[in-house]
Amino acid sequence: MKKSFKKFRKVLAIAACITTMLMNSIMVLAIDDSTRHRAKDELNQYYTEMKYINEIDEDIKKKMDKVYEKAMTFMTEADFDEESEIQAYLETAKGNLDRLLSKNPSAGSTSNFIMLSNEMPVITASYGEDTFVVLSLMNLGVATVQDVVVTPVVSTDVKEYPFEIKQAYDAQYIEGIAPGSDLDDANAKRMDIGWMMTVREDALTGCYPLHFNVQYYVAGEYASTEVTTYINIMGNEKNGTLAGDKEEEEKQSNPRIIVTGFKTEPETVYAGSVFDLTVSVQNTSAETEVKNVLFQLEAVAGGNDSTSTSAVFLPTSGSSAIYTGKIAPGESYDIKLQMEAKSDLAQKPYVLTINTKYDTENAINLTDVANVSIPVKQEAKMDVGTAEIMPGSIAVGEQSNVMFSIFNTGKTTLYNVKVIYESETVESGMTYIGNLAPGATGNVDSMLTGIAPDMGDGTVLAVVTYEDEAGNETRYEVPIALLVYEDYMEEEVWNDYPMEGDMSYMGEEVPAESGNAGVFIIVGIVAVIVIIIVVVIVVKKKKAAKQRKEELDLLDED
Repeated sequence: MKKSFKKFRKVLAIAACITTMLMNSIMVLAIDDSTRHRAKDELNQYYTEMKYINEIDEDIKKKMDKVYEKAMTFMTEADFDEESEIQAYLETAKGNLDRLLSKNPSAGSTSNFIMLSNEMPVITASYGEDTFVVLSLMNLGVATVQDVVVTPVVSTDVKEYPFEIKQAYDAQYIEGIAPGSDLDDANAKRMDIGWMMTVREDALTGCYPLHFNVQYYVAGEYASTEVTTYINIMGNEKNGTLAGDKEEEEKQSNPRIIVTGFKTEPETVYAGSVFDLTVSVQNTSAETEVKNVLFQLEAVAGGNDSTSTSAVFLPTSGSSAIYTGKIAPGESYDIKLQMEAKSDLAQKPYVLTINTKYDTENAINLTDVANVSIPVKQEAKMDVGTAEIMPGSIAVGEQSNVMFSIFNTGKTTLYNVKVIYESETVESGMTYIGNLAPGATGNVDSMLTGIAPDMGDGTVLAVVTYEDEAGNETRYEVPIALLVYEDYMEEEVWNDYPMEGDMSYMGEEVPAESGNAGVFIIVGIVAVIVIIIVVVIVVKKKKAAKQRKEELDLLDED
């Protein structure tokens, strides 16, 4: 009996060796570490150059860092079967970084935010005397401007330029102007420069506009703009006054109402949601009060419904007009309105125009127009199909094939979709689906190996995770009915099996030769079953690799 059992164990060992050889042949398909290192080095160089070339906003940079770190970790730990798979994932990571960089505020638009501080009063000078003209420049953009050169625009016409021209080129240099997070912060970071000028003897009495060219670099790109300040000139009576000076002076003394910022509550606005909007405005005049101020908020028309021309944002109260009796000189005012975003909006920023009408003591129906851009997002949505589990119960050490579909039911792309299984009863790797466009379907095909008997209700948790364009991850759980049990082989079964020389089987002695033949037949059957299982695993793995490759190729084409 012992001799036959030893022979049986020897045959099982041979079958195990065959299984190991086949499994090793499967692992040859996996990529080696050098391929991972090359892909990680390429992503690192790509992101490093991106940060060096572009001046990236801090919030955008944090999101890009998160995408980069996740990609590096994934390429280190994920099971890639072919080099093309890790290359496809590398291109996906680059695309995610590019999308975030596209949301970085444009450096070229910074010129629109180089402004004069309103804390500097208009000075007065008399003919024939020296006076100091000061410019106080502030930066309301998001990037530091560097190598700033400011040059006065001169003219020989005394009605346009009241100063003597003493040199051909009279420029002032500023090394840099840091951006401000709001108007007060920008004022605190302003840079002051000045010129000592002599008023011409033949200067006319009146308020002169003084123009200055501003040239600078931002994020390595050249840009320019023009700023204007004013000076009151007291000329000789015989020289007279500027033609139309009274109307010009009244025009220039009119206050301006500017938008200094806005916020939404909640901070992220989703299509179809209601949000509270607060727009902060300021009366920039240091002396003049504005009265009877009417704000009219007007949103652009938009949406996917071609038959609808309604605005993308609609006030919940039915009126988009806000009125306040007055705004004192230099004072700020908050426009507050509850609005609703249309449900069919595409995911992008939408412009909201603030039309302002107001009066002063000297004028009525003065107007100002300003725009704010409100980003709208579509809520990511997904669903899964009915899972197919074959077989629905397995012994420890056996495998079950789990297949189900993932549907993107929303209007925004799901990025880096993947599936892992959380259970103490099974062991599996990660199934990577990739990116799913709106309306697209991803197919999951996983092999789960039983590692411990189930002590509960026989449920394995399939966890689907995906990211939005900012790299924020969402978790979706799918319960899978899969029972894992312990396959006990009692010693009594072996004891009851007829061995050579055993006279008790069916009342007859089993010949030694017959016993050996039976053992080898059973062992042969076991070996064949093991080989069939291994072949099935190889076929399944190649099928899954081919499917992932096709999906990644479709993603590259998109």
